Amino acid sequence: MWSWNTQPNSHAQRKFIELIFDRTGKYANWDPPSEIQVGSYGRIDKATGNLSVEGNIYSDKFKPLLIKAGINPESDEHHAKDCPDESEFTTWSKNVKRIEMNADSHAGVPGIAAASIKGSWQVKKGTTGAVLLMNNPRMKHITSDVLGKLASIKLLQSMHLVTKVFYCPAFSLYLSDTSGEKISMALVASAPIVAPVGTLETKASMKWWSDTQTGLARHGCKTEHCFTPLYELLHVRHPRNRRSSPSPERTGEQLWVPAPVPWAPLREDGTEVPIYINENTDTSDSEKE
Repeated sequence: MWSWNTQPNSHAQRKFIELIFDRTGKYANWDPPSEIQVGSYGRIDKATGNLSVEGNIYSDKFKPLLIKAGINPESDEHHAKDCPDESEFTTWSKNVKRIEMNADSHAGVPGIAAASIKGSWQVKKGTTGAVLLMNNPRMKHITSDVLGKLASIKLLQSMHLVTKVFYCPAFSLYLSDTSGEKISMALVASAPIVAPVGTLETKASMKWWSDTQTGLARHGCKTEHCFTPLYELLHVRHPRNRRSSPSPERTGEQLWVPAPVPWAPLREDGTEVPIYINENTDTSDSEKE
């Protein structure tokens, strides 16, 4: 039977990124413990789907370019802003449907009744599905005004820029195979963490539970916002043909557009669609003498 582990030419990471991007317009980080930093710029590696970082707008090296663009590197305006925490973030791909969780069938799972995040999902048979869950996410972003000034920097006009990053203390990602699996996942409480001597706070520990039997799943749980499962990657909008009708003047974030995934749509099993080039095509007969 086909699976991600038995398919040597499949690209599970790129398939997951592709499915989440199609739904959210943002890039999934296949390795959430590896931090994606706001302000990083570079390009997506076509072979892996990872962001190849070439620099960061908050580095000392970048300061002269900021000043030239009219941004004071020491000002509060320049710093990335934190949005208020959300309770949860859940998203799934187009071939996945969220269904009602059967509480009776999972009654033996400790803590599932009071789980902060829980749900069941059905993947359409013959297709690949993706699910991404984040608990208590906090978004860090570059402001629209700063993005408008950054668009004038020539270096960034040939790069992709990380403009938003979602941080969270717990994440779960799942990529199905094509068997049409129904899965359930929940973030349940476990034994509390014993506070160090001399402190008063005792924090509850969380852990992920799931009943997935096939596909790929990755989970992480901490008490601090240390995982970055999702980020926004933009590039400067290129001007249209001058002969076309003029567009309304754009400012700020409108000068940027999402950076598309740099590969052709993958098959359900994550393999690339072969491209055939007819090298024997002769166009001489169609040319006018």
